[in-house]
Amino acid sequence: MPLSGYRVLDFSWVWSGPMVGSVLAELGAEVIKIEHGKKLDNSRLRGRPTIEGRSPEGPSIELVPYFHQTNHDKLSITINLKHPRGTELVHKLVAISDIVIENLSPGTMARNNLAYEDLRRLRPDIIMLSMSAAGQYGPLRDMRAYAPVLSAFGGLEGLVGYTSSESIGMLNFGYADPNATAHALVAVLAAVYDRERTGRGHYIDMSQLEALLAVLAEPLLEALFNHRDTQPRGNSHPFMSPHGIYPCAGDDTWVSIAVKSDTEWRTLVEAMGRPAWALKPEYSDRYGRLMHRDQIDRHLAAWTRTQWRDELVDQLRRVGVAASPVLRVEEQWSYPQFLARSIRQMVKHPLLGEEYLYRVPWRLSKTQPTVERSAPLLGADNAYVFVQLLGLDPGEVERLQSEGVIA
Repeated sequence: MPLSGYRVLDFSWVWSGPMVGSVLAELGAEVIKIEHGKKLDNSRLRGRPTIEGRSPEGPSIELVPYFHQTNHDKLSITINLKHPRGTELVHKLVAISDIVIENLSPGTMARNNLAYEDLRRLRPDIIMLSMSAAGQYGPLRDMRAYAPVLSAFGGLEGLVGYTSSESIGMLNFGYADPNATAHALVAVLAAVYDRERTGRGHYIDMSQLEALLAVLAEPLLEALFNHRDTQPRGNSHPFMSPHGIYPCAGDDTWVSIAVKSDTEWRTLVEAMGRPAWALKPEYSDRYGRLMHRDQIDRHLAAWTRTQWRDELVDQLRRVGVAASPVLRVEEQWSYPQFLARSIRQMVKHPLLGEEYLYRVPWRLSKTQPTVERSAPLLGADNAYVFVQLLGLDPGEVERLQSEGVIA
């Protein structure tokens, strides 16, 4: 695998940071999640799942599917960084590791003698990723935020809504987290590539807020150059009409249709049987369709409501009109495209049993990212890490456990 032989220490929690670690694990790295039994990763605390009407046995902190997805294929050790001996053990681990990930508030790692300068003295070619809310310096450096706060502060929430109403936001969906993960992975993999070439380590100071702004280029440019604030526009598009989600025959069944060019519009009109409303001259070019998008959407929705979704999608795709079914969550499992790409894989958790987890959607030419194991139980790999990797005597490990160092 591309990262075979690399060891990663993962101090991150919740979503953005842990997801970086899980992808590195899929690429072959050995990823060790640093945990503390008295200060658990919040994603371990999301409650006990109910599966087919029953609640599985075991501690709830081990059963959370959310935690399993963002921490699969990792090892877990428990260590108290407030204890001087705990930091000493981590320093020994750093000396035999390659990458360190953390998404804590600025200053947290430094207060535990784990700043980049501390780590570089132990391993000169170490790669360290710090992915705080707003970066390690600047007037917002102390900002504490989860993804919904970042997307609100960055302006993304203000863009979500219907054209006829004020913004409604994303209903607490944390888009900023996976977005930060994707940006962080590019930086980490670039640092790995450079280290392979030059032997140099790297410190990556990432602002998750700035990563979010990177996907808001159009509204930012609209404000800077045209002095206009972009307003919510529902499912409409500034350059395409029709463009939206339309109802189909059946119960709560929908289709997505997008028309980019005049040729595609004429093709759609033919597919509809050339209804009189679609033949109006004002609809013949893009400008006219954009000016009358509401009328077109109403007529188109009345037609799609008479069509069965999957048959309609097949019909439109055959003639070159962009269309896709709006899938229910459970429909993903049987959708041919997802099946063909093996986007989810079956693994076995020691307490929850068999479960499906998603892998990264990349197909590499020589090696295939894969999910081998579910997330680890809390502290499941203490013996391996402290005895086999660090060479501690098992009796000393027991003593450190009794003293609250390994805890």
